[in-house]
Amino acid sequence: MPESRMGRPQRTARSAVHRRPVLWSLGALAGASGLGVGVDGATALGSDGDDWEAAADERIRNHRTADLEIVVTDVDGNAIDGADVDVELHEHEYGFGTAVDATTLINETEAGDEYRQYIPELFNTAVLENQHKWRFFEEDPDLADDATAWLGERGLDMRGHTCLWGNVDAWAVPPDVVEAMGIEWEDGGATDPDLDPEYVRERSFEHLEEIITRYGDEIDQWDVVNEVFHEPSMIEAIDGDDVDPVEAPVLAEWYRAADELGEELGVAVDVNDYNTLAGPHEYARESYRRQIEFLLEEDVDLDGIGMQCHFSADETLTPEGILDGLDEYADYGAELRVTEFDTEGGPWEGPEEKGEFLYTFLKTVFSHPDTTDFLMWGFWDGEHWRDEAPLFFDDWEPKPAYDAYTDLVFGEWWTDETGETEDGTYQTSGFKGEYEITARYDGTSETTTTTLADGGATVEIELEVDATDADDSTPGLGVSSAVAGLLGLAGYALVRGGDERDEK
Repeated sequence: MPESRMGRPQRTARSAVHRRPVLWSLGALAGASGLGVGVDGATALGSDGDDWEAAADERIRNHRTADLEIVVTDVDGNAIDGADVDVELHEHEYGFGTAVDATTLINETEAGDEYRQYIPELFNTAVLENQHKWRFFEEDPDLADDATAWLGERGLDMRGHTCLWGNVDAWAVPPDVVEAMGIEWEDGGATDPDLDPEYVRERSFEHLEEIITRYGDEIDQWDVVNEVFHEPSMIEAIDGDDVDPVEAPVLAEWYRAADELGEELGVAVDVNDYNTLAGPHEYARESYRRQIEFLLEEDVDLDGIGMQCHFSADETLTPEGILDGLDEYADYGAELRVTEFDTEGGPWEGPEEKGEFLYTFLKTVFSHPDTTDFLMWGFWDGEHWRDEAPLFFDDWEPKPAYDAYTDLVFGEWWTDETGETEDGTYQTSGFKGEYEITARYDGTSETTTTTLADGGATVEIELEVDATDADDSTPGLGVSSAVAGLLGLAGYALVRGGDERDEK
């Protein structure tokens, strides 16, 4: 796996440097032992009594962890008793991501230095905020390519946003297409509108094919048509003003074309819209369900259902409400993705309340078995469409939500254990993902990697020692996993001291 890919952050937030390692150890032990300990004393905004978190932790154990068995033998296949085994998660199977501004990422500026540092530290998934949108892409494809390559080289999975989007004011449509839609848009250079449905159709299909095939499997999933019932102008230009956008003929044609390309290239085909979970806004949920059902009836193999999740304070949901909303889409057989989370609208009481909601929302979403991804729509106020990103203020001071996020993703949901084999076997459970496993005995060690997924995993490690000499050899440290983990991390904390530190 790429060395710089998402793992525990290599440095800690300035507001938490003295406690982060110890919290990580407590979170890892709680997750492994099934205790469900919540760090930082985070509370649940709008919780359903005292039981929501215990129920979420149980679902997480059931759906997000699996059994792991490590078998250690000598070169003759004899079991080695008392070998030390280290088990460390290096990357979650689950997608934890953020929107990324391509210009800030690629241009070598002081503002971009911390931006580039934090993205691979905190996330394993990314989506370009603007640069894959039609007009942005056509005007500067090199920037889109460079940003996509930068993220891919650091091991991040990529979400494509978006093949088509009818929002003219958001600069999502090229000016020649805007004019053919019959829309005058002086600020964007569309000054001579002349409705030409066939031109819009032709250009849209050409671009759909170009953007998906250009990146192939570099991009794992695409929003094919963004915000269908909120931004129907491109659909209406082709199929007429009286068309129901969620059941429009051209919508089915776009998705079938994307589905065919996706099957060929191994790319997921998604829908995406807002107010489909937040609120709850029943107008949006009803329209979204009809859109999904229409596409399924049109033989589109829909892979993902995206929910943008821009929350204002008066649109928050209780854990029960979050689960009910997710359940509305779970029966369609597609993966559920939170694609654009933030808390950008008022009237929040302050950053602490936002951090509490992120904690509740993220834990509840992660506990639902049909969700696969949680992406923020930016993480830093200095590059956010409403200057209200979840994790960092403009000066990079961490917000309370930073602690909520890192304590869950890199603490409570992180596996980092040490133990000893009994009769050649060490057994544990861990969060699904990519692991590094090391076995040590009598001065000899071997390290391997494995993927822990549904069904669990068994890893066999052969050490070049003679296990028959076990009684005369000195095995490893022989310290219990819990004590070793806490002592090691406590020492780590002492060594570090206090010096470290657009559009939808």
